[in-house]
Amino acid sequence: MANARYTVLRGQFRIHRADDPRRGPQPDGDTIRFEPASLQLLASLPRFSARPPDIRSNGINVRYEGIDTLETHFDGAHQADTFAFGARDKNLALLGYTHVKFFGDEPNIVSSVDVDPLPGYVLANGIESNGRLLGLVYVGVAPAEDGQPFFVDDARLNDSVNAILVRSGLAYVEPYDTMPIALIERLRAIIAQARGNGGGMFGSESVGVGNSATIASLDDVQTLVMWPKLFRRLVTYFREGHDGLSEFDGWIREDPVRRDDTLRLPNGEKANMHDTYEISGDRLSLRFNPEALIIAPDPPV
Repeated sequence: MANARYTVLRGQFRIHRADDPRRGPQPDGDTIRFEPASLQLLASLPRFSARPPDIRSNGINVRYEGIDTLETHFDGAHQADTFAFGARDKNLALLGYTHVKFFGDEPNIVSSVDVDPLPGYVLANGIESNGRLLGLVYVGVAPAEDGQPFFVDDARLNDSVNAILVRSGLAYVEPYDTMPIALIERLRAIIAQARGNGGGMFGSESVGVGNSATIASLDDVQTLVMWPKLFRRLVTYFREGHDGLSEFDGWIREDPVRRDDTLRLPNGEKANMHDTYEISGDRLSLRFNPEALIIAPDPPV
């Protein structure tokens, strides 16, 4: 089937390491540990940036395709707690986890949970630039045999944890050109409704189209609701010792791979990350909503 871009991977999700909990996974809103029934199937998936799958302890991290949730822990920094941890908790609940507790001094590591691992499946699109499995995440019975190609329609996408997080106002849509355009359009329709309803974080967005925030330090950026891809760059920028935003645009442009991503604007024009925002003094806003863009994966190293 020519349009069957996805591959069915059955397996189980894991969020806890019973033998050594403090060295266990650190689930968040858009990443989960997955143990495929067949690790060999990972080798057959497309490698969008030529990187092989990063397999550890019979599992691989799944990066939820098409979405980006607020960061709970990125280089020691986080975004607005209500929605960052809200997305994580919603994600775990959708996967079926109950009574999940985290260490008080390690708030991203699970100290206990009722049942782990839990069964589920991923409709896998490929391996992304960090070696993670890129795909749509589901609970329940897989729609086809393990390793079979599968065509994802709107109805199937709607049932994914990915889409439910967007519908709940807890995830940005972040399209890459590795995702079928029909599914990108469907996610855009879902987030348009969430934005229109002011649901979840969209009623509290700090940096967006038509609204800006003052960002002079790392402390400032951690209080804001904003596009996580831009947040991650700001964290690295401030960690390198910069003050204010006067050097941010030049800093972004210095690295066309890890900072200044190649992308398409809403009109189809080829552009870069530096074309997506506006800076006035230390105030930052967006020129486009993230879902209106289409990002290219990192080139092979």
